[in-house]
Amino acid sequence: MKDLIVARADGKIHSLQRRLLDPRRPKHKPTAQGAEEVLIQYGPILPDDPKRILSHKYEITDTAKIITSPALLESTSLVYAYGLDMFLTRVSPSGTFDVLSEGFNKIQLVLTISALAIRLVVARPMVRRKKLRERWYS
Repeated sequence: MKDLIVARADGKIHSLQRRLLDPRRPKHKPTAQGAEEVLIQYGPILPDDPKRILSHKYEITDTAKIITSPALLESTSLVYAYGLDMFLTRVSPSGTFDVLSEGFNKIQLVLTISALAIRLVVARPMVRRKKLRERWYS
């Protein structure tokens, strides 16, 4: 998903969901097809969601330009705003579904993959010998 990032007059950097600006938004409750396309009901005023403010409690004065760039993590981007102040943050419009949690056991993952690789190395010659015996006796 893509978001529109704007600098507001009150010194905040705001991320607007692109679907809020979709010209196909229905005036009434979306139909089943509209809900499937994730269309949101039209409203004359865009909602001011405080969770979508990127600069949080910081005020970025006289923002001249906003630059975005992909980050090394999948589905994340870097947002750099500058003017009289400078501001840098990381955003993930689609959510960080592919980022491992802090409590993820990486050692167990490495040990499991290593054990599977060892079993593969051991099992491969056994399967070859079995296939060779089957050819001799069939």
